Amino acid sequence: MGIVTQSLYFTGPRDLAIREEPLAEPGAGEVLVEALVSGISAGTELNVFRGHAPQWRQRMDRDTRLFHSDAGADWTWPARYGYALVGRVGAVGPKVTRVAVGDLVFTYSPHGRHAVVAEDAVIALGGLANPEVGVFFANMNTAYNGVLDANLPLGADVVVSGLGVIGQLVVRLLKRSGARTIVGVDRLPMRRDQAMAGGATHVLDPDGDKIAETVRGLTAGRGADAVVEVSGAAPALNEAIRTVGYNGTVIAMSWYGGSFETLSLSGEFHHNRSRIISSQVGATNPYLGPLWSLGRRAEIAREYMDLYAGDLESFITHRIPLADAARGYRLLDQGSPEVFQVLLDYRS
Repeated sequence: MGIVTQSLYFTGPRDLAIREEPLAEPGAGEVLVEALVSGISAGTELNVFRGHAPQWRQRMDRDTRLFHSDAGADWTWPARYGYALVGRVGAVGPKVTRVAVGDLVFTYSPHGRHAVVAEDAVIALGGLANPEVGVFFANMNTAYNGVLDANLPLGADVVVSGLGVIGQLVVRLLKRSGARTIVGVDRLPMRRDQAMAGGATHVLDPDGDKIAETVRGLTAGRGADAVVEVSGAAPALNEAIRTVGYNGTVIAMSWYGGSFETLSLSGEFHHNRSRIISSQVGATNPYLGPLWSLGRRAEIAREYMDLYAGDLESFITHRIPLADAARGYRLLDQGSPEVFQVLLDYRS
């Protein structure tokens, strides 16, 4: 009888199952990864879990890059998802030269006890002291990409809207890149405290503070040079547009779920010439030129993980065994204030 693994499947909106299935042997150029932990994304992945992602309803034309509702759907239930798995190489196929059995690696693979992937699809984590920190590679890569997309001058005044894991990393990278004013915006006091510890100069609560007006007061009436919007909420995008100054830039890092009937583009957006940039991790800022490849960005993101390892460890609030994965998704789906980063733990 062949080896059996366990994999997590989304079986419908807000529904999942753990299934046993045969484990394939790695082929030529492939690597078998034995999972230690994987991270549940509280943004993109929850959109998928809730059934809000457009791929459940539409199909993307690969040539035109347009989504169509009359061409079926890209995804169907059941489906596997997840993109932050850390493990050790358990076996390698022929022609694998870059990693060896026992190496600690990251892979953009769905949740499950094992993953068989191409050698080029694993990121070597080298001497990372705590394997759990490795799950943040995807977050760091995304956050760093957002800062590159912002293209900010030294001494910029920046607002970060939404202080989840990626927002926290953006705050730290902005501080490192020489931003003068960094304003963090979030409803949860714990997250605002984390942002201050990570380099924010001010923090605001969108439920009680007037964000656009307060930022004008902090910037001699100008408004922010840029707002990095990471919350994924329509009201936050509206406020980001109000908060940037004339010719200011909103960097939309969120994968917005659902529809945005409340989006307002008639006031500040039109009269203040605001620019909205979609920051998506699949490509780098084109204005950086051909020297900036995805590989170069990933290499720098990996270095930053060592630099901020202590902060990343502190972000982990829950470690949940695979068999109890539904509880981890419920905690994130319900927005429990004490929950930050949830890990699925395969080590027991």
